[in-house]
Amino acid sequence: MSGKPQSPENQARQLIVAYQQYQAEAESLVRELGLIQMTAEGLDKAISAIGALSKAAEGQEMLVPIGSGSFAYAKLSSKDRVVVNVGGGVSIEKPAGEAMEMLRARRNAISESSKKINEALAKIEQEMARIQLALERLERELQKQGGSEGFVQ
Repeated sequence: MSGKPQSPENQARQLIVAYQQYQAEAESLVRELGLIQMTAEGLDKAISAIGALSKAAEGQEMLVPIGSGSFAYAKLSSKDRVVVNVGGGVSIEKPAGEAMEMLRARRNAISESSKKINEALAKIEQEMARIQLALERLERELQKQGGSEGFVQ
């Protein structure tokens, strides 16, 4: 790069590009947070269901969700064992207590991920605010120099 300073217009263009990149990254993180929230809710429901099963009697009739807000009647044949997804489309049978602990561990990991993403999002928002202030400063400078129409929206 040359040693001469950039024009305010070039500085503004670079700042706008950086702002747009941060904005796209922030939108991606917000989408990821939404997916994490859905996963967390699913884990919470599974943990609650296992807890409710422990209080039910074997042979008790219950409603089992089958999707789209629909349910089927079923009888509980065992409250001591449940089938849990272990990833990659693989599910295994586990003792209810072990399954509960496994789901709680996943829930804690999801909470940690959410916390880290929120921290990253906060940093991005700070950078975006810093860029916006710099753009406003450049806009004022350009207006003083001879009447630019501005570029900050």
